[in-house]
Amino acid sequence: MEKKIGQLIRERVDAQNVNITKFAEALNTERTNVYNIFERESIDTDLLKKIGQLLNYDFFQDLLEPGTVKEIVLRHSLSKKVYVELNLEDDDLKSLGIEDKVVKKLI
Repeated sequence: MEKKIGQLIRERVDAQNVNITKFAEALNTERTNVYNIFERESIDTDLLKKIGQLLNYDFFQDLLEPGTVKEIVLRHSLSKKVYVELNLEDDDLKSLGIEDKVVKKLI
């Protein structure tokens, strides 16, 4: 069973030994509202962003479905770029079919 967002926030607050009163003040709310946040299954994205900034943690990464994470990793691994310096003439670029992929050196 997956954890609720409130549980994830509570774990991060506990792990960092954050004072609940000071945390509530930083969120411009009451302590009781912070405890209500810990019970939530969902949360407003602006509030989650603010909480993440206060705790220096990206909770959005925890909300991604495992399949989405795999897709992002795969897409990133397929799009790695390599930059090398080659001494090629324009005719060489055309014959290799890479003229549109080359950034020419200006100097």
